Amino acid sequence: MKPSVMLKQSFLSPLSGKTDMWTKPSEADLKQEYFVEIELKGNNFFDSEEAFLQAASEGDVLELDGVTDAYIGYRSHTRSKEQLLNLIRSYRSYPEFRNEQTIAKLYERIGNDMPMTMPIVLMFKESGKMRVLGGNTRLDVAFQLNKTPKVLVVHV
Repeated sequence: MKPSVMLKQSFLSPLSGKTDMWTKPSEADLKQEYFVEIELKGNNFFDSEEAFLQAASEGDVLELDGVTDAYIGYRSHTRSKEQLLNLIRSYRSYPEFRNEQTIAKLYERIGNDMPMTMPIVLMFKESGKMRVLGGNTRLDVAFQLNKTPKVLVVHV
């Protein structure tokens, strides 16, 4: 089954009785993701920041399950905090922006259902393929803690 079909079948699930900790990215969050993930890394998914912001405003907020997560590209799927720490040590942002303390706070926030900005997943219209744009670490932590994350799916 194509991932785009799976999205419609597996993402949506009833949320009654759940607190909603996942918040949509703010315009400032989106601009930061655009700058880091598109401009600095040289990705050309969108013609301009304005085109990205427009696509994000039209994106779908969807609940992500483990089956669909397996189809998302650029995911690390770490299975433990130690694996995640080993991964972030290879990031350019380590240790200034990503470090042991920021990861510990992330585990605490997600573990206690505190407000958290949704990760951003790109879905390519022609192929139906998906790719995480921002929030890989948040997704790993959520799944490690048996939480069900919500993501903003932006169509490209």
